[in-house]
Amino acid sequence: MRSINLATLLFFTANGVAIVAIPPYLRDLGVRSESVIGAVVSTAFFVSIVARPLSGFLGERVGYTRLMSIGVNLAIAAQLMYLLGSPGWVQVGRVFHGLSIATFLPMSIALSVVEGARAIATRSLAVGVGNVLGPLAGSVIYDVGGAKLSFTTALAIHAANWILIRGASGGAAGGGSREPGLGVEGRVFLFMALLTLYAATYMSISTFIPVKLRDHGMPLTYWGLFTSVAALLSLLPRAFLMKAGLVNPVTAAVATAVTLMGMLLATYAEDPVAFAISGAVYGLGQGAVVVTYQILALSGSKRAGLSSSIYTMGWDLGSIIGPIAGGALVESLGYSALHVIPLVMALDIAVLFLYAIRR
Repeated sequence: MRSINLATLLFFTANGVAIVAIPPYLRDLGVRSESVIGAVVSTAFFVSIVARPLSGFLGERVGYTRLMSIGVNLAIAAQLMYLLGSPGWVQVGRVFHGLSIATFLPMSIALSVVEGARAIATRSLAVGVGNVLGPLAGSVIYDVGGAKLSFTTALAIHAANWILIRGASGGAAGGGSREPGLGVEGRVFLFMALLTLYAATYMSISTFIPVKLRDHGMPLTYWGLFTSVAALLSLLPRAFLMKAGLVNPVTAAVATAVTLMGMLLATYAEDPVAFAISGAVYGLGQGAVVVTYQILALSGSKRAGLSSSIYTMGWDLGSIIGPIAGGALVESLGYSALHVIPLVMALDIAVLFLYAIRR
């Protein structure tokens, strides 16, 4: 699993470098409408939500590592499309990016599910480290050299990752269960729905806070500070929750409430200190959300590839809804609309407490 965890770290690092630059890059390319920016950002997730089920079925048959390698190739193609320098090519790049997400991400989760709950928690640490390095590096690179330097850096990281995955052991490449039928537990669909709402909320504010910073003449590094502090603090719950035996629905509900508070604080932040504080609050909650949601949804699943694909579809669906709905709200109500968006997470919190009672 070590090489797979390193591959996961590199994939998330490269994604963070590129993704943080895309909304302001579209502004640089002359896109004035927030709704259009949201739609372009969401293109990847429209593609991914369609491709993930197919990825899950293929992973059970041809091997998880093989699909991860294909995913990295698609990510390389996405960076090349971004570098062509027009809104149309950025949207094409988002198509390739969506296919990359659909093939790489659920298969890396599936490999950890096969190993057990501790492996899921360990993988989440790799994701957390990547989420520390990527957004911080991406925002600094954008401020120093522009979006094209960000995409070139991401391209280089993905290329190195492709070499790493090609050298992964054959044992890690095996598929999962080949039993007939869907064979996916109901809890997978429940947590997919919870993840959808969570992703919609986060993707809405993470798309339009960078645009707000640019419009107000503030550096994108402020948002990079938020995401990097958040990712750094998220390593704490990722590291100890499983060992402490605290992976349960109540912990998931409390963690979701903490992320709500962090996102709400971020919508009011206007200086580095405020962004760092809001990022710290959000990160503590987010790390616990990742570990608890994934383990409660997937641990013990018989068809790890398919279950992981279905569960992670929630992120895609939310990532479609969030930027589009957020763009419409910001366009009609202004940036003050961002203060209201995090409050929808209260629904996730209520459902998790009910799940804890009935479990």
